[in-house]
Amino acid sequence: MSEASSSRLLYRGSLSLPDSYILLDGLTFSANLLANKDLLHNPLALALESMRGRPSLRLKGTELLKNICIDPSDDVCMDIHPSATLSRVYFENMLCLSHLSPDGRTETGVRVALGDTDGPATTEILIFGKIHSSLTTPSLTIHVARIIPATRAPRPDDPTPRKPPQHLLTRTQSIGELAANTRIKVKGDDSEVVRRAREVMLHLPNSKPRGRGKDKERGSAGFKVPTLPAKKANHAPEGDVFGSVSDAKGKARAVDEGICDIEQENKSIIKKFTVRHLDAVGVSKTHPEFKELFGFVYRGTAFALRTTIKRSPVSARALEMLVEAHIKLYVTSPT
Repeated sequence: MSEASSSRLLYRGSLSLPDSYILLDGLTFSANLLANKDLLHNPLALALESMRGRPSLRLKGTELLKNICIDPSDDVCMDIHPSATLSRVYFENMLCLSHLSPDGRTETGVRVALGDTDGPATTEILIFGKIHSSLTTPSLTIHVARIIPATRAPRPDDPTPRKPPQHLLTRTQSIGELAANTRIKVKGDDSEVVRRAREVMLHLPNSKPRGRGKDKERGSAGFKVPTLPAKKANHAPEGDVFGSVSDAKGKARAVDEGICDIEQENKSIIKKFTVRHLDAVGVSKTHPEFKELFGFVYRGTAFALRTTIKRSPVSARALEMLVEAHIKLYVTSPT
């Protein structure tokens, strides 16, 4: 069987460098069919095949093999196209210049993520080199392995399964019967004491409290919750020399509402007079200085009428004279 027929192409594309637009192209990931007869049970092969259609995989950086746990049983290799000069130079510097561990692997590998996120569901792989001994000269083969979570070492606070004491077990009982809440008969010198104590507890006289129910009924009959006084149907609030409190609040509220209405109406009239007189002198709403002139005239007129604007309607003649005076002051240029 030839080498081409004994391998299955899983993914062909490139690696995207972080924070860069440079791509390491010309990469091919393949699985050895002689070692992986059933690819459906090969997680790494399935993950790489699911990446088909993506132009590139995400390169995360370099990683020391002693700091992570990998699963090399998937037997997936990577090849670099001879024309991909940048990719060849990168992996030669990363893998060929790295020291070899006692098992023939490079101490440094390249970490790649198969996805756009860094969550726990994202599969991450490690590309590393492994020495390949041959009759002529040894060469370095690029292998790919899946990164798996590291097994946590046991801690002192971890619960330890323990066996029950031997004196609790009899010849006919097992641990399963103890877990099923079965009673254990204690055999020994104190069995007679336990039997007598059980008989005493079972033949105790009935000790019912005497007179407790009568005392309770007598106490409940002696103490009664007093009823609430009857509410008066027509109870008017007491007033003082200044009149009723509710009447005073109602009058004050009515006066405040009347003052607010008069003030708002006067301000609305001042705005209308200001717009009309500004338009008469050629300053319409489309004029570039309309907002500033309107603000100065409106605020100046309202300030001049501050003593009467809240009490009574403003005279149209007085209002017209004040608006014209402000417009002459701001619009007419001084001579």
